[in-house]
Amino acid sequence: MNVTKETSERELLDAIKKLLKKSGHLDKIQAEVMTDACEGDGAAEGAAGGRRGGAGGGGGPPPPAPEVLLVNELIREYLEWNGYLYTAAVLSSEAGLGGARRARGELCAAVGVRDDERSLALPLLANVVAAYVERIRRKLSRSKRDT
Repeated sequence: MNVTKETSERELLDAIKKLLKKSGHLDKIQAEVMTDACEGDGAAEGAAGGRRGGAGGGGGPPPPAPEVLLVNELIREYLEWNGYLYTAAVLSSEAGLGGARRARGELCAAVGVRDDERSLALPLLANVVAAYVERIRRKLSRSKRDT
């Protein structure tokens, strides 16, 4: 009788998991658990400090360099643009970005990308990559002409 009870419990759990996954709630719950774990006991802060090169001498990890903060902001904007809101929330928590977002115009100025009607149709990170690729193409064209 125990085998049947365990089997039916397992089937029920599997059915609940499938339902939560299909509705998108499972991803939300997992993101919330990750965010809570990162904010909770500070264990993630120690790991993040190790990744960032923290000295481990009390006082916590040093603040990230401005370039790292800029990249994290670009990634957050990309995630939110694509609707990955739970992933963006976990990133914000793990990276210590907080709730305040830098304005798109400010991010454009920081990375040297001009925002226009065409570029507004894409996340800023895609525009940065496109601008970089275009610069490389121009350099290659110039070097081919010069040879």
